[in-house]
Amino acid sequence: MAKKKRCKKIVVYIAREGDREEHLLNYLQEIFDPEKNIQLKYSQEKGGNSNAILDRALKNAYYPKVYAWFDEDDQLDDEHRIELAKRWNTDTLTADIMDKDLQHYNKKMRYPIVVVSNPYSVESVLIRLFDKNLPELINPVKNQKDFEENKKRMKSSVKGFICNMSDIEYYRQNLTKEQILKKATEIEELRLLLTIFGIQIYKNK
Repeated sequence: MAKKKRCKKIVVYIAREGDREEHLLNYLQEIFDPEKNIQLKYSQEKGGNSNAILDRALKNAYYPKVYAWFDEDDQLDDEHRIELAKRWNTDTLTADIMDKDLQHYNKKMRYPIVVVSNPYSVESVLIRLFDKNLPELINPVKNQKDFEENKKRMKSSVKGFICNMSDIEYYRQNLTKEQILKKATEIEELRLLLTIFGIQIYKNK
């Protein structure tokens, strides 16, 4: 009897901040790719600023799909913006363009795809995903200390509703496929992450 031919998995390389991003992606795969036809390959290194994370993605551009997911920490420097503009075949991505808006210039979704958690961190994505209220933040932010304090408040807010569960346990109990698809029309980061699994969502106007 002939052996069943195995389909070759699509490898997606993801440079990211840390474990929380990885947990969300793993859950999205449970929902949208339960047979794991897609292999998520995470960068061995975690953390670092946006330049460092994008740098890891650029160095691994030989993979079929490449994503760079980082927090809205500080602006990418000119060197990385120039390189992104080349990869995306677009005009120069000048310093006045906020990191969270960079992906709007990647009209043809060329790699690496950039996902920027905003405001401040991945926790803000989770707060919006679960329809929780953003915590009271320092505004305007005047220095790095204020910035870090706002990130700390975001993390505390998420800890407040996830409580003692692990992230993925909380997702399994509180997040359905239908909810994800609905929220992806509102949350740009989530919409972009779903493209990893071949899901195309159109934004609400």
